[in-house]
Amino acid sequence: MAVGWILDLIWWGIGYAVARLVVPFASFGKVQVGTALDSNGFGWRGWRRIEGGRFEIEATFAALIGLVICCAGLAAVLYLIH
Repeated sequence: MAVGWILDLIWWGIGYAVARLVVPFASFGKVQVGTALDSNGFGWRGWRRIEGGRFEIEATFAALIGLVICCAGLAAVLYLIH
């Protein structure tokens, strides 16, 4: 039970938060991350088009992207200090 809570904290707390900050910045505002409670209207790939021609990523998929970014950053830091 505690392990599941910790994994949820890592997934949603770190991954989702990083994705909410990095994805719009990296895409120059063309892609944004959806809210954690809204999962309707997304395609099977986790994307949907919103007003103004922009794309929105589902929160679960965005959390995965955020964790990949965190792991890449951690690997770069560990490589540089080694």
